[in-house]
Amino acid sequence: MSHRNHLTNLLLLVISLSCSVLLPSINGSNAESQNPSAPAANTSNTNPEDQFKKGNITAAIQLWSRDIKNGKEVAKSLYNRSQAYILLKQYDIALRDLNQLIAMQGVTTPSQVYIVRGIAFNELNRLAEAIEDFNQAEKLTPSALVYTNRGLAYQRLGQLTKAIEDFNKAVKISPIPINKLNLANVQIQLGQFNEVVNTMSKLISEEQSFFPAYLVRSIAYYNLGQYEASIRDCVFSLKLSPDQPDAYYYAGLSFAKLNQKEDASQNLVKSADLYLRQNQSNNYQQVLQKMSELNLQ
Repeated sequence: MSHRNHLTNLLLLVISLSCSVLLPSINGSNAESQNPSAPAANTSNTNPEDQFKKGNITAAIQLWSRDIKNGKEVAKSLYNRSQAYILLKQYDIALRDLNQLIAMQGVTTPSQVYIVRGIAFNELNRLAEAIEDFNQAEKLTPSALVYTNRGLAYQRLGQLTKAIEDFNKAVKISPIPINKLNLANVQIQLGQFNEVVNTMSKLISEEQSFFPAYLVRSIAYYNLGQYEASIRDCVFSLKLSPDQPDAYYYAGLSFAKLNQKEDASQNLVKSADLYLRQNQSNNYQQVLQKMSELNLQ
């Protein structure tokens, strides 16, 4: 399995852990910390922001739509509704709101609006348009959000030098774990494994329960030929979060390098089962192919 496949999986994991690196806030609250699958709203509460904070995304959208129809705080409602649509992965609908908002505000459009539209473009794989919006946001107000999201777009385009420049800027402005993890992911793609070990070791010393740091460091250790260290990190990562197919995968590869075939087989089979359970059929097939190559079937 390539590093690129792993990094795609890890990116999705990171987004599920903390999307605060992606979207600006709704009225000062963290929009991404909410749960779209929360129970249905109590419609007696007519404050859409309150509904949103409770995780009642659909109810919040209905209330913002009502306000827009009634001409009440239209700009704010369009902005907030667009983020709700992004959380629901309805990116085309989010773009309609954002385009309308930019048309309304013109040259007074704030950077946050361009960031959110850039995110929608990014998710639709319209990467050149995403980068253009992030560039505009940077001109208005440089921020870690701009650099993180533009870095992700550059990473998807394979422009890794530009990606690492942006992630370094994001870490300098906001040295939170997610930003450091983004930086390490690109370092892995560039083969900078010693740098990854250093970056993740510092992060682990500050955030011992941030399990993706152990997983990323285990990949670096594996590529440096430090297989026992890689296994230790995989095991620790799995203690913190048990259903990680990538951790079992790299543990299995490391055991294979140490000629511990039974342990290698058990870990690779477990990774394949988890990939299958998580509907990652391509990764499932790649694990089976790797086991065949290693004569573990």
